[in-house]
Amino acid sequence: MKQKANNFQLMRELSFHQQAAIAAALLERMLPNYQLFAEVSQFGDSKLLRNILDLCWEWLTVKKVKINFERLAEELELVTPEVTQFDMFGVYPAVDSATALDMMLNGISQQDAAEFINVAKISQATVARLIEYEAEELAITTEAELKKVVRDHPLMQYEMDCLAELIALVKPMHPVGREQMQQLKAWVREQGLTNLAMELPLHSTAAVSETPITE
Repeated sequence: MKQKANNFQLMRELSFHQQAAIAAALLERMLPNYQLFAEVSQFGDSKLLRNILDLCWEWLTVKKVKINFERLAEELELVTPEVTQFDMFGVYPAVDSATALDMMLNGISQQDAAEFINVAKISQATVARLIEYEAEELAITTEAELKKVVRDHPLMQYEMDCLAELIALVKPMHPVGREQMQQLKAWVREQGLTNLAMELPLHSTAAVSETPITE
């Protein structure tokens, strides 16, 4: 998966805030996975995740905004499902969404850009899990065959292409402000699909208000 490795390296070469912006955009494509699971299972709080992601965007675009990311991480943990408690595939992408959002929070609070790379890795892992799940019906006998199926699958190619496009879009952004944030959200809407190729729900990328959201 040489192309994927190149994407991660290209992302590492960007600034801290640029990497954070890419992670936030990727989360916009993952959040509907949690929302769908919450609707079907009647578990969790998709509005909380939406609010947390909006606050991450606010941190990106408003200087000196005060947000208690540690408290948000605690609230997020309470609405992250346990996979053993649900007999449905949808719990896995839901957990991935919540876990990636937690990594976003940790990256911000700990000033650790590696966590933003981890968001991209989790997004691709979510795609790989779906491909592997669907491949159970195929006559695959070796791990090498399965890896090739995952690597060559159109959904994985699309995921890697999206990351490459985001990197190219964010690279000239100095700094990442409200206008740039709107460009990134517009890109997500133009794609029209989640990372699992589900149609994005209307208004999934909420607009950020002009008044800074604080603690």
